[in-house]
Amino acid sequence: MDSVHEVLERAWSAHSEGDFEPALRDYIWLFDATAASDDAALRLSYVLSAWAKLAEEYLPARHALVRARDTASERLLGTVAAGDKTALFNDIRAINDKLGDLQNTYQLFLRLPEDLAQQCARAALPSLMACGDFALARRFLPDPQRHLAEAAAHLDASVQGLDLLTGAGMADLLAEVFNYSAELALVLDLLAGCGDTAAAEAARAQAASLVRSAEARACVEAELAAPGATLDAMVELQNSVTE
Repeated sequence: MDSVHEVLERAWSAHSEGDFEPALRDYIWLFDATAASDDAALRLSYVLSAWAKLAEEYLPARHALVRARDTASERLLGTVAAGDKTALFNDIRAINDKLGDLQNTYQLFLRLPEDLAQQCARAALPSLMACGDFALARRFLPDPQRHLAEAAAHLDASVQGLDLLTGAGMADLLAEVFNYSAELALVLDLLAGCGDTAAAEAARAQAASLVRSAEARACVEAELAAPGATLDAMVELQNSVTE
């Protein structure tokens, strides 16, 4: 039996050659087969991205993606075990992000019971804000400054012990800084959307100083000075490794 990576390579090859139907079959199989496996990290990155790209060129692929989302939504609102529901919501959110249908994520979130909404709130926040419901977003993130401070502490803890003289260590550092930058953007968007511009400016001003690691702080400062710098550095590092 072909491995996940072999099927993914086959799907990419068929897709690039314009053989869309078998590519779609493989993407659907991969998305289902990697749901609870060691290859789960591939699922919402390479597999979903490739499937969404195919959906731009091949209407049946888009229909299949919508069906996958709707099936997951039915399970989420049904009798699926509670521990599986946050993962299901994240699947739906990721699919909607690719479809450009943030309204679907927002409307689904409104239907969740309070305890599940609390568990899914972080994944839902960007969609809530994109749909203009900053009041609801603020209810689930009532202390944005504290959230940012906790994100900075997580960044510091994550980069401790990294060997930054190696490509792997630097890649891990950049990934953690990228995640911190995403939390900072979330906080700034929320504060600005709530009309608290002074707090947004204060959060931006202290974003780097909250980070204790000198190396991580330097990367955060670079990102603040030139948004997108972290992602560019990640791509450059990846290219240097593959050359």
